[in-house]
Amino acid sequence: MPATAPGCTWPPTAVSVLSWLRRLALEGDLATAEPKTLRFRLLSAPARYVRHARQRVLKIPTGWAWATHLADAFARLRALHPA
Repeated sequence: MPATAPGCTWPPTAVSVLSWLRRLALEGDLATAEPKTLRFRLLSAPARYVRHARQRVLKIPTGWAWATHLADAFARLRALHPA
């Protein structure tokens, strides 16, 4: 199997990661969204994952259109392994 299929711009590993992200963390219309939509809404988010007071915090700008979707997905992933 070639590294990428003809006409495919994403390597197979990235597609697998997106597939697991959909299954574990996303719901509603984002769970069935195309990679382009996920890239536009979630993966290009103006957010930072920082450490503060010995805790990891996801900082998302207020007023960003998909902030609640990203925060919910992050919370579901954190619930899988809270350490």
